Amino acid sequence: MLLAIFITNIAQAQQISGTVADRASSQILSGVMVTNSTTRQHTETDNKGAFKISAAAGQVLIFTQPGYLTDTLLLIDTRPIKRYLYINTTFLKNVTIKGENFNPEVQYADVYRKANALKIEQNKPLTFYPSKYFSKEGKSARKFKRRLEQEKTELQIDARFNEVLVKSYTPLKGEELDHFMVLYRPTLKELDKLDKDDLMFYVMNSYKEFKVLPVEKRTSDLQQYLNRSLKLDTNNKGKHANQN
Repeated sequence: MLLAIFITNIAQAQQISGTVADRASSQILSGVMVTNSTTRQHTETDNKGAFKISAAAGQVLIFTQPGYLTDTLLLIDTRPIKRYLYINTTFLKNVTIKGENFNPEVQYADVYRKANALKIEQNKPLTFYPSKYFSKEGKSARKFKRRLEQEKTELQIDARFNEVLVKSYTPLKGEELDHFMVLYRPTLKELDKLDKDDLMFYVMNSYKEFKVLPVEKRTSDLQQYLNRSLKLDTNNKGKHANQN
């Protein structure tokens, strides 16, 4: 029976396509690892945030990206998918200390060595190793290297734009603080242009803008859902208490 189900799932499997983006900014996300937990097949989103993977209804896809909460999706059908990832605010709060010692070129030297298909030596012609470039090991190493480089970038941002900084210049706390940090998180390129004073004014001006946003835009979609659920649960408990 189990074998029959397994064979049926394989027969029904087809290429599922979709895109992945940041929930807060709707910016496309490249390099997101998409894994079919049933078949263990995996792929990554391209520079347009798009992906394709073989899957069937009833199977589960897992979306992972450094700095974001892992997302899972049970496939109901095989229509194109649009997924949004939430930034892991716990990661943002705690990552600064780790970032001080994060040196992927040294800590993952073997990955960088396997990912490099070029050999450059002084006074010698550049050497390219096709077997190293096209091998499964080489491709996997390059994917992992991209993820490490992205994590390194995020840690560099967190070292300057973090909870301690924002709390120093705003009264924000709780869910509003978390969402502010997501909404106004600068890129590393933008951050490099700001000195200490510039960054202070950036936070203060961003807070002025944040204050005039409607309440529903000052908290994440996920938090709004949790708040509504909590309110509904509280109301239901109140009704039951009154009935008793």
